[in-house]
Amino acid sequence: MNLLVTGIERIGRIDWSVSTQVDDPSNMALVQEYIRRVALLITTYHLETSYPFFNAARALGHHSTLDVMDQCPWLGELTNSFTKGTCVAYLEWLSLVESGNEEAIKFRDLYEPLILLIERGGRVSMRHGEIRTGRYVFPLANAEYMSKQAPIDLSDAGLRAWSQQ
Repeated sequence: MNLLVTGIERIGRIDWSVSTQVDDPSNMALVQEYIRRVALLITTYHLETSYPFFNAARALGHHSTLDVMDQCPWLGELTNSFTKGTCVAYLEWLSLVESGNEEAIKFRDLYEPLILLIERGGRVSMRHGEIRTGRYVFPLANAEYMSKQAPIDLSDAGLRAWSQQ
């Protein structure tokens, strides 16, 4: 099965009734890992973009012919712009990876942490240079610093261990 179809099906299985309702400490690990990944992308390709939340395919100069709203009409019903934007960016990224784009292939799982966060019912907001997910706050560091951080294990066991630190 191709990546885009798998991604569309994955988003289609999200329980939107719990979207943004679950506050778990490990959600911050997912956010930090996403930020580390986009920081690597930004520093590798010297991108000028709205760090840390952006459409990576567009930041690399690729404009998808994919009409995400045609493929996933339920996204049009979402009122949370972060969630909707992340899902659109994720699907456009999968489309770019699937097309064989080397830049995208190198960062194939770029959006995995945020999609996991959305699947788990987590939420994210930015305020005064801080990223918030539920009750947890993380100061937004620059891309150069974040690109040098160690990866976070996103498995269930890894996230449980991170929460118990």
